Amino acid sequence: MNQEPNDDQRPAKANWRQYLETEEATRFVYLIFGFIAIAMVLSYLQFRTQAICCGDWDGYYHIRWASLLWENLSAGKWLPRFEWLPLTVLSPERYADHHFLFHLLQIPFLWFFEPVMAAKVAAVVFATLAVFSVYWLLYRYNIDYLLVWLAAIFACANMFYYRMNMAKAPPLTIIFTIAGIYFLFERRYKWLFPLMFAFVWTYSLFPLLWFAAIIWAIIIGWNERKLEWQPVAYTTAGMIAGNLINPYFPNNLYLFVEHALTKIKVGSDFAVAVGGEWYPYTGAELLTHFPVAMLAMLLGYIFFMPRNGKLPEKAAFFLMFVSILFAAQFRSKRFAEYFPPFAILFFAFSLQAFRQPAALDLPEEFKRDIEPFLDAEKSTGHKSYSDYLREASAWAIGIVLSVYFLFNITGFHRFGIDQEGLAETIAANESNDRYSRAMEWATGKDENGNSNIPDGERIFNANWDDFPKLFFYDTRHSYVYGLDPNYLYSANPDLYRLLLDITNAKIDDAAPLIRERFGANFVFVDARENEDMVAKLLDSGWAEIAYEDDEARIIRLRPQKAEPVPETLDNEPETPEEKQILDEMERKEINGPVNVNNAVKEDNEANDEP
Repeated sequence: MNQEPNDDQRPAKANWRQYLETEEATRFVYLIFGFIAIAMVLSYLQFRTQAICCGDWDGYYHIRWASLLWENLSAGKWLPRFEWLPLTVLSPERYADHHFLFHLLQIPFLWFFEPVMAAKVAAVVFATLAVFSVYWLLYRYNIDYLLVWLAAIFACANMFYYRMNMAKAPPLTIIFTIAGIYFLFERRYKWLFPLMFAFVWTYSLFPLLWFAAIIWAIIIGWNERKLEWQPVAYTTAGMIAGNLINPYFPNNLYLFVEHALTKIKVGSDFAVAVGGEWYPYTGAELLTHFPVAMLAMLLGYIFFMPRNGKLPEKAAFFLMFVSILFAAQFRSKRFAEYFPPFAILFFAFSLQAFRQPAALDLPEEFKRDIEPFLDAEKSTGHKSYSDYLREASAWAIGIVLSVYFLFNITGFHRFGIDQEGLAETIAANESNDRYSRAMEWATGKDENGNSNIPDGERIFNANWDDFPKLFFYDTRHSYVYGLDPNYLYSANPDLYRLLLDITNAKIDDAAPLIRERFGANFVFVDARENEDMVAKLLDSGWAEIAYEDDEARIIRLRPQKAEPVPETLDNEPETPEEKQILDEMERKEINGPVNVNNAVKEDNEANDEP
């Protein structure tokens, strides 16, 4: 016997259908779509290369150190001793991991993937959550035309997505910062303490959240004429606790001070030549590299409008916050991973505050409670011409932004225009296995079973930025410097200057100095670099090539000076191939230049004939 459904069940079904037809349901679908789109874009970019993306090799250091952490922790041991840069401020006695929580968060990916893939998958996950957190904030505070703003986030800057794909901690910085902004907006100040504590353990840019709290306190103080001490107090307490209750205390404080002293400067006045990301953008570069973000910031300023002597809280916050990030780009390119998305947020919240009807003159707390209802526009069921025009304009802008984003990603190579896309730039990254053969030799054995380089030996790496890759492949040996040249300079300025003189080939007999001052018996150089230094080492009679391929050279320092290897003489007999090329060049000298490659090809073809 069929039983009719109860009457109290029908309204529930009807309510569910009604919900799916609401604006709220549509916005939720847009939110899910945004998450999927962001994940797809970042996955596509990350896997344009087999290497750990992008630009530098720091990601190899991070994932190798995370694996060493896991080896110790899984065996019930304490944190491993960092022994690979003993001449720097990261010596075993002074080492501090200022990415500690980031490295812990990488560990679960090592459970399922080999290290390179683990770093890449982790980078996609963290970057996706970072970009999505920006999009979520727009959703949370009822910003209209979500998909248009999603397109703006995608198009904000190529450099932003380039840096988001690096297997580093900055995506987590964005996540922590957005979470902190949400707690500020909601006045859930107590949550700022654990958030700041975790931030301190994750990355040395944790003061960013402290500045955000100060900005918010200033805005509330202006609007409500009271001292809003809680956000500053909780972030300060979290900052102090995170630094004091720290597995690397007090070395973490020393390292933070070292970073501050060497990096917080005006202009490009670094005492040591550092990575390109630490140098500033010029005004022209900002306009050409960040057109959408710059336009968003400009429009944010235009639409920013205080009313009745009161600041629109959220818009005012982003005005001050983004202005600081924008100014910071004249200090360092590294802020390219923060300024663009927050510029989009500034414009979005300024426009929302500008379009919002003037609120009644009510107490601030009451207005904040009824704000969602004030923002909601009641639909009459009919759209006016202006409504259609506004929607058409919004979607047109979204289409333009989407096309611009695709242009930035894929590039354009038609009609005489040759613009490289971000995907092409990433695909041109250095190969994943670069230096793998050299490091396999360094950790291997000779025909007698003896180590090619004894365990515990120090290798004089001629370039500091090679260290992450060397460390990834070879943890049996220590190195002279790496991660940041300032680490050696801060520990021993004279030793750093000597290193520069050696690598710039200003010293003829450098081998004894390398052995005595740096404690190294082997020198590692990229095959494309330091050619003059290598030539002087070999000519001095103090060194010999121990290993060489098309990517790297490893030079062994001799215990005693010997006669240098004689140079190849120019008067050696010509080979048949060389004679044929020279004869053809003489015959065609009057008629124009000869194609030497074709001559070699013809000669090879002739030799291949039976």
